[in-house]
Amino acid sequence: MKRFISVILCVLLLCSAAGMTAGAAQSTGEYTRMAGLKEALYALFHMHEILNTEYIGTPSTDTWSADDTYRLEDTAVLTKQSGEDFVILNLTDMHFADYDYRAFTAFLASATMKRLVKRVQPDLITVTGDIVCTDSTVFAIKRITDLMNSFAIPWAPVFGNHDGEGNCDLNYLADVMMQSPYCLLRKGDPALGVGNYIINVREQDGESDRIVQSILMMDTHGSHLNEAQIEWYKWACEGIQTVTGEPTETTVFFHIPCAQYQYAYDAAWDADAESWREGFAASGECNEKICCPRDADGQPIDNGFFAAVKEVGTTENIFCGHEHMNNFSVVYENVRMTYTLKVGIASGFKPGFNGGTKIVIGENGVSFEHLYSL
Repeated sequence: MKRFISVILCVLLLCSAAGMTAGAAQSTGEYTRMAGLKEALYALFHMHEILNTEYIGTPSTDTWSADDTYRLEDTAVLTKQSGEDFVILNLTDMHFADYDYRAFTAFLASATMKRLVKRVQPDLITVTGDIVCTDSTVFAIKRITDLMNSFAIPWAPVFGNHDGEGNCDLNYLADVMMQSPYCLLRKGDPALGVGNYIINVREQDGESDRIVQSILMMDTHGSHLNEAQIEWYKWACEGIQTVTGEPTETTVFFHIPCAQYQYAYDAAWDADAESWREGFAASGECNEKICCPRDADGQPIDNGFFAAVKEVGTTENIFCGHEHMNNFSVVYENVRMTYTLKVGIASGFKPGFNGGTKIVIGENGVSFEHLYSL
């Protein structure tokens, strides 16, 4: 009986997902709703085959060296009008899956994402990892890509520790997402991971323009950044200054928090008073362990990234995902480190912690606001 109910639920789920996929695709004339239904039924009746198939994408042939010349044309460039804010909506940890229960929780996540996009009307959507999860994600990645594509807004994802755990490797996931004409993802040099790339925000004022913000999207793998990525980070921060001829503020997005999230929390939180100490401009809550890289004794591992941040001196904001019940933000050694707000209820959640994070690049720099959605 339980198996029969599971099959019926899968049919309903896959048909609904196919309807959504077909609906999104119909505007481009790709295929009809009936084709989407056939795809859903195929997924159901070929479940065993799909679960036992590996979907391998095409590795990037890009290479990077610290001796390379930084070129603006090698980055994605988005435009901000002078005197107007450039608005980013960050989404994180939606955890879509094919056959797991998280395939059903994806309906709530999708509804939340639609409401947030309608409310915020962002210029850019960033996604800070754990987009999909579990042993089968070949349909889940199509589902999320079609949803993001339906917004017709530039979007920029990075991978989390769960994205590549199933039957689709990270290159395959990237290949699917990059089919969206609005997806800014670039795989980059495989030595750095999958998905280390740059988005520059250009402000236009009549015939003149300048880069006002350089956004670095970085792959934290299953732990955090490697040494080559830290060198790439410094190269990117210094390179944009060479292009612009002036210090240009940089903002970093990745999935797993660095060790300084723990150091910042320890410095800013007064456990006895159960409140934030003054001097850290801190807000939000810490409701679960800060899952930065740790050694065998549980102590945070400082991989040198924050030292590079201090050395370069242009990064004022770091945004991460990963923890589902943390949403705090703390200024630590003049750098604001912020947990973005999780979408949906999959894979562990705190009631009420469902939404996204609005990030504004304005005349006075970068600000943020968590937006909660029922």
